[in-house]
Amino acid sequence: MDASRRRARHEEESVDGAGNTSVRRTKNGLSAAQPTVFGSHVGLFSAPDEGLPRRDLAVLFLSPWGMEEMCTRKLYRILSEHFAALGVASLRFDYPGAANAFDAQEDGQGPVTSGPVVSGPVTSGPVASGLAGWISTIGEAIAELQALSGSHQIVLLGQGLGGSLAYLRAPMETELAALMLLGPVLKGRNYLRELSLWSKMIDEPMHIKAELRDTSPGAIAGLRMPETVATDLKSLDLSTAPPLDPSLGTALDPALPVFLGQRPGNHGDIAFGEILRKSCGRLTTVDFTGYDQLVSGPLSQVMPDAFIETVLSFVKALPQFHSLAGQVARPAMIRPITYRHSRETPVRFGDGDRFYGTLCEPVGASIGVTAVILSTSYDHQAGWAGSSAEMARRLAAIGVSSLRYDAAGVGDSPPIPGRRKQILYDDAQLADVAAACDFLQTLGLTDRTLIVGRCSGAYIALRAAIADPRWNGLVAVNPDSLLWRFKGLPRTLTAYSTELLKRETIRRVLAGDVDIAAVTRNIAVRLIDRAAKSASRFVKAAVPITRLSGRVHSEFLELQARSTRVVLVYAEGDEGLERFHAHFGTRAEKLAAYGNVAFHMIPDADHNLTPLPARERLFAIVESTARELAVNRAI
Repeated sequence: MDASRRRARHEEESVDGAGNTSVRRTKNGLSAAQPTVFGSHVGLFSAPDEGLPRRDLAVLFLSPWGMEEMCTRKLYRILSEHFAALGVASLRFDYPGAANAFDAQEDGQGPVTSGPVVSGPVTSGPVASGLAGWISTIGEAIAELQALSGSHQIVLLGQGLGGSLAYLRAPMETELAALMLLGPVLKGRNYLRELSLWSKMIDEPMHIKAELRDTSPGAIAGLRMPETVATDLKSLDLSTAPPLDPSLGTALDPALPVFLGQRPGNHGDIAFGEILRKSCGRLTTVDFTGYDQLVSGPLSQVMPDAFIETVLSFVKALPQFHSLAGQVARPAMIRPITYRHSRETPVRFGDGDRFYGTLCEPVGASIGVTAVILSTSYDHQAGWAGSSAEMARRLAAIGVSSLRYDAAGVGDSPPIPGRRKQILYDDAQLADVAAACDFLQTLGLTDRTLIVGRCSGAYIALRAAIADPRWNGLVAVNPDSLLWRFKGLPRTLTAYSTELLKRETIRRVLAGDVDIAAVTRNIAVRLIDRAAKSASRFVKAAVPITRLSGRVHSEFLELQARSTRVVLVYAEGDEGLERFHAHFGTRAEKLAAYGNVAFHMIPDADHNLTPLPARERLFAIVESTARELAVNRAI
């Protein structure tokens, strides 16, 4: 069967009934949640576990914005799994122009879907913009959740800006079981100022030049807030009159149960609790314990386990928890969403459908190349600054298909039992990459293949290309190491020196909370790598000890023998260059032995390539590599 027929069959099967399958729990782990497409939006539906009574209660998750959204992704997945184990269905999704979703164009024209019409017309007509557009999408999501679950009573659960949107949407709904607000944004102008300060706290340690920072309202970590949303936020004030169109509602039903998670020490949350107490007859206020650790960043965050239990207890205490859901109206439907040059389809793949990803295909003619874009660190599939989603859509514009997905234990893909908790630079992820390639093979999309990754994703991309000859090319961006010799996840020498004399560090060492052996080994490896840039005979003798002998070169020779295109990209001054120079010389002169290898340096960039010019440069490199593979295919 040719590639086009295989893809057509895949789309037909998806449309004809993906089914409202429960999250499967086996000894091999959980399946990812069931994708569904409603209107021009993608959702992830979690049905109650098989064999459990289906409660007449379902939870709609409403995400915060920016860095807080990246940090909340995993929390929402974990909560959805807990709810499923209680017989409670749930749905989570992205607002237009946020996270993994297509933008809502400023001219009011949005993306369109193809396939059978299920709920409402599929059109390309005008769509609402700004906060009103996001609130309208919540209404669509409520209808989708009710149809998929058979549950009439909905709990709106939102954190940060998502909590604000839940508060604004609630008066418009007649079938709400409860409203759960986790540290909601109260005053939009204050929030925009807080985002600006938070953005500086992220940019300054990465030494991003002031002129390269995005200072537009609401921007953070390279993520630009839609202009109409930022404008609407300037008039948002939940403590006074409604900030938007009066049709959005004015007041909550006094009988509606309201749960307010108050951030420790946040006087605004405390004051808002007092305002709610005057208007809500059933208010529950709790401390949002662990909030600061949750939003510290996807890499360093700690899940607020105690708070999760508090959330679950509140839901179990609702009267609707003891009622049973009605008949499911229809199965989840998966249809491609088309926007400009891209056609995207949410997919699950791998053993037991354990991975969640997005297949992005060109609307126009294909050049016969497919890219797999790996997740980096614990960032979900949209990527830091939305770079993975943007890269996929740029590639589609030149005729390249792509698959981006969450690795096991990242974002919306559940972890795999038996793997270590720290998943970064773990060769176990090579099995995930192989599963992605196997999936693309079933769609006939492996004629010419390219794998792309940054940081830990770059390391896995390189190891995958070495292990699996199905890869025709790779782009590795800022890999910390080409061979992993550290214990655990190391920090930079600068970070070690900065933390060394801090009182908190000394306290943790004395308390036994620091793995001294691991820290000592990692510092030693970094120091030896730095010294390896020297040409002294002593360092050359030390190279074999640190695996800087011939293994890397033998692997590069193997890639050269296969004619695998290898593109190495580093930001100027990146810490990973120390390991690179140890292998290939301070001027990368040893790369000259490999005609299949290209080397690029990106100036004025941090490790994450946060500034837009740095990302544009990377996109150009990846697009050029894909075109080169297409030319080689034609030859």
